Amino acid sequence: MPQAPPQPKLKLLCLHGYAQNGQFFRERTGAVRKQLKSVCEFTFLDAPRPATGEFLGQIDEATRGAPLGWYNTRDGNRPALSSSYAGLDESLELIRQTCQSQGPFDGVLGFSQGATLAALLCLTTDLFQFAVLFAGYVPRDSTVLASMDAGAPCALPSFHCFCSLPLPPASREVRSRHFHQPKHQSAPGPRQLPLDETELSPLASSNGC
Repeated sequence: MPQAPPQPKLKLLCLHGYAQNGQFFRERTGAVRKQLKSVCEFTFLDAPRPATGEFLGQIDEATRGAPLGWYNTRDGNRPALSSSYAGLDESLELIRQTCQSQGPFDGVLGFSQGATLAALLCLTTDLFQFAVLFAGYVPRDSTVLASMDAGAPCALPSFHCFCSLPLPPASREVRSRHFHQPKHQSAPGPRQLPLDETELSPLASSNGC
């Protein structure tokens, strides 16, 4: 009997953290990509805005590349601590265009600011069928938070990973407040993201990917 054709790989859009970039995030997730190379195709996107803030002086651009952000803050604080964002619409439009030109994508994988943006996208668009969020936080910008709170919790399958247990309050809130029946796990950092085919397959299959 002829063999069944191989299943197409799942397509994941990957959103880096603040003051990072797509190439740096790609390098940081090398172990995950190796574990999932037979089932996933990864697309790493650069945020459209230069990152800003006094703490950026601690970043070595020679090894990390240009620090970028999905949105900046108007008060100079780190994004997780700020209550006023600038430039978010630009990033949302970039992701929509990327999904049109390089998608469709089955899922989205985000780290820190990228995870918060991914959560916003899952709550307000139909671009993805599942989400993998590492160290996300609830935004403090009232306009962004209102758009996330406007509807019911997201019903998409989701895997939430954090650097510590018990979960920090901001990370625990994004999981429980905005997602229905999320799965969660702890890990030392993004290089040790505990995601393999056994974790990913239920997310994808439960939503028909």
